[in-house]
Amino acid sequence: MTDSESCIIIGAGISGLLAAQRLMRYDMDVTIIEKGRNVGGRMAVKHIGDAVFDAGAQFVTTRDMIFRERVEFWLSKGEVKPWYPGPLKNMRYVGVDGMTKVPARIGKSLTTRLSEKVIKLKFTKKKWTVTTRPHGEKSTNTYTADWLVMTAPVPQNMELLEASKILLDYDDEEELKKIQYVPCMTVLAQLNGPSGLPNPGAMDLNHEVLRWIGDNHMKGISPNPGSITLHCSPKFTAENWDLESEEIIDKVMTAAKPYLKADLVEAVTHRWKYSDPVRIYREKHPFRKPYFIDEDLQLGMAGDGFNGARLEAAALSGMELASAIISPV
Repeated sequence: MTDSESCIIIGAGISGLLAAQRLMRYDMDVTIIEKGRNVGGRMAVKHIGDAVFDAGAQFVTTRDMIFRERVEFWLSKGEVKPWYPGPLKNMRYVGVDGMTKVPARIGKSLTTRLSEKVIKLKFTKKKWTVTTRPHGEKSTNTYTADWLVMTAPVPQNMELLEASKILLDYDDEEELKKIQYVPCMTVLAQLNGPSGLPNPGAMDLNHEVLRWIGDNHMKGISPNPGSITLHCSPKFTAENWDLESEEIIDKVMTAAKPYLKADLVEAVTHRWKYSDPVRIYREKHPFRKPYFIDEDLQLGMAGDGFNGARLEAAALSGMELASAIISPV
């Protein structure tokens, strides 16, 4: 990396945020562009009235020592807390006010443009030009930088590159196109009383309809008893993706009824089109790296599609890509 370089990062999930943090420590000028209204990506929190729901990722675990130190820092700052150990006996940590606690704090220290969708890319004379359209506006904004880092789901990255006529190396393009995701439908439901889920308020399920039920009140983030998050199975999601929300809620709550001791008051749905990667970048290559980088194009990609579905994996992908930009091999 040369002095006074700049970088635009598309996507303000944990991968993009931690990549930005690391780049800024080496005095790189970083701007994050996010099409959503908030940072955090799948570390999303939703509300129904006063009720609070973790709508995407339900917890974070640690296996890698570098990331464990990061989570221990968050723990010392009072931003996350232990919930319960998973099947591998590694602790599952949750945000004290929901999973957006950490990304929201990180985002405040970064230059972040929210509610702006990237519509065009251009790379000429070793400079990237990124054109965005703010939500609800006809006008566009333009940003320039030396490097471009893309942390959105890979199919969205590839679609944008193709539409912008950015040509990748053939072999790289073929490998990137192999990355696959499964979608997930989520129901956020407020019940008329305590859910009745066993402690600690979570059930990992291998059910035809459901794969997860979590009680956000028992987790300690919702003031209302019976604020539950239900993630659907990949099979059910695929078969019912195009149904109206009311039909989805009816089917999901019928499937969940044997596990609950209170009745539904109201519910909303959320569709995660790129929920979990089922095939990651260069998955079967023995010397694979958890990110993509093209030094000639000054282009990188990171996220769960490069390192696996866990939040830790996505975070490490962004951090390691940033290191590769800072200190190329």
